[in-house]
Amino acid sequence: MKILRRNYEHRNLILFLIFSLIYLQAIYSLSKGVSLISLEGVKSFLGNHSFILILTAITLYMIVTVKKHSDKMLLFCLGIITAKNFIMLAATFNKLILGLNFVYLIFAFYFFVTWELEIAKASYNPNFAENDLEKESRFQLKGRIEGTNGEGGFDVHITNIDENSCFALVTRADAEAFIDGLDTKATYKLVADYEGINFTHPATLTSTYDRGIGLDFIKEKKSDIQLDWSDLYKVCLERGLFS
Repeated sequence: MKILRRNYEHRNLILFLIFSLIYLQAIYSLSKGVSLISLEGVKSFLGNHSFILILTAITLYMIVTVKKHSDKMLLFCLGIITAKNFIMLAATFNKLILGLNFVYLIFAFYFFVTWELEIAKASYNPNFAENDLEKESRFQLKGRIEGTNGEGGFDVHITNIDENSCFALVTRADAEAFIDGLDTKATYKLVADYEGINFTHPATLTSTYDRGIGLDFIKEKKSDIQLDWSDLYKVCLERGLFS
């Protein structure tokens, strides 16, 4: 899967993981009574925390590329860092370290929950594999991705949905032209057709996989005369089109 656009939660989590290493070094330096920026202190930290450094690097890679089970890897990584911080607290029982550790624990819990919700979004979960032979035949809901002014347009099969995003499979005939013409900064319009009724909502492109594209819907004031994605989502749940 290729990520086309990262939201604030994604970027902030990457920064938080990097900050976690800096924070761990600060606690280590404080517990050892050495300077945070001294060469001796840095060398000692790197030598004693090689496992955590490797673990954090792997976790960062999985988060940047939105790999499956990256939430579990994140929980394990943050758990190890938190445990190490409290082990150093036990050795010194510094009240400053105690307070900082609880603040860090709150932020770690927040970022884990946020990421767990993020990677569960439909825009990151195609519901099909690249080597599936008959992808289109499995999905009943069809639609069309167009420019916001109705220009261009490609027919798609919607393969996964949630309240704020979806994943769509471009038809084989249009796949090459669609992928080549992607503008990751542009806003598109998804027009989904169900039983002859159109549901329209603006969206941004989030990810690509095989011939598919992940879309995040833009929040806007609901129109009284036009059916949008929230209406279609309720219908899909009621009709059991997606589990």
